[in-house]
Amino acid sequence: MVKSMTGFGIAEYKDAECTIRVELRSVNNRFLKIDTRLPEILHPFENDIELLIRENISRGTIYLNINYQSHRQESEYVLNVEKLKEYYCLLKDIKDKVGSQENVSLNSLILLPGLLQKGKDNQDDVNTLLSLCVSLTKEALKKMLEMRTIEGKHLSKDIEKRKEYILSILSKVEMNAPQVVQEYNKRLKNRVALLLNGTNIEVSDNNLYREIAIFAERCDVTEEVSRLRSHLQQLHESLCADEPMGRKLDFIVQEMFRETNTMCSKANDSLMLKDLVEIKTEIEKIREQIFNIE
Repeated sequence: MVKSMTGFGIAEYKDAECTIRVELRSVNNRFLKIDTRLPEILHPFENDIELLIRENISRGTIYLNINYQSHRQESEYVLNVEKLKEYYCLLKDIKDKVGSQENVSLNSLILLPGLLQKGKDNQDDVNTLLSLCVSLTKEALKKMLEMRTIEGKHLSKDIEKRKEYILSILSKVEMNAPQVVQEYNKRLKNRVALLLNGTNIEVSDNNLYREIAIFAERCDVTEEVSRLRSHLQQLHESLCADEPMGRKLDFIVQEMFRETNTMCSKANDSLMLKDLVEIKTEIEKIREQIFNIE
């Protein structure tokens, strides 16, 4: 099944204690790249959260943003009052012993080690938050994958339509190929007759047939048409496969370009060249769509 590399998913949770919002956004990339923005409390679990994405996505740049807001009226830092008293008594004792008249400043005390401590998160709260974020990430991921699948169906339909159009042009090229040789045969005979008019010089039919045979061999596109048809069939089969196929499709399109360019170099007819240029245009449009496929 074709999946696009672009998508978006969002999931939210809110209660009296906190608000959590998870956003997932994906854009094109030849490889898988995950850019995460997590609340500080979840940094130790970054790899676990990223693993959820890696198990479901193989290509694209994924932006994961988890916004966490606590509604609790708690200070982030707490003051160790007992240690403050200990420091104060110690400094006052030193001051008395050395006979210093300098006052003990709170600004000086507050900078001493161990006075201001970051509040310790309750492990149960951390586990609850992690569980909620994992659940919300899965929900957002599901929505993003659904969006990528829907977009992938549109891409697949467009590519299939262009593939069928290329096949119709190829049939036209095959049908008109013998006429190119016939037209060359007529032009060559008329040109020779015009050049030798009024002279006694004669050109044997064998010489003319040899020249026509060389022309026919030089402009024969039978093999290229056959290979291009084969690539178009591979394109169709890859689109139907239930696996990531973006890189494979990119290779197939490169081969389609190569065969078409070879036919353009062989084309000695303006109408055939026009058809082949049309094929190249459609292949280019297919390649633009493939840039979006996982």
